[in-house]
Amino acid sequence: MKATSTILSILTTAAIGAAVPFGVAENGLEDRQNSGCYPFEDPDCCVNYAVCQCANGWFYQYNQAENGCNPPWGILGTSVHAIPGFCC
Repeated sequence: MKATSTILSILTTAAIGAAVPFGVAENGLEDRQNSGCYPFEDPDCCVNYAVCQCANGWFYQYNQAENGCNPPWGILGTSVHAIPGFCC
């Protein structure tokens, strides 16, 4: 009975330890990957504020919380003409 309790205790401890997430260095995962988006402004065409242009050509809201485009916020449109205020 004592051996059974010891084995169950060891297995429970191992299961709890396996459920705890490891740090970045321990689990082999890297930091968040680049979204492929970058800040875009075109003051000559009335876009005098930052938006994010992504590799697929779509435009998204600038992520003010992260101060960049990684990741971008909500979609503005699939072309530059969809950006609010665009005047060219």
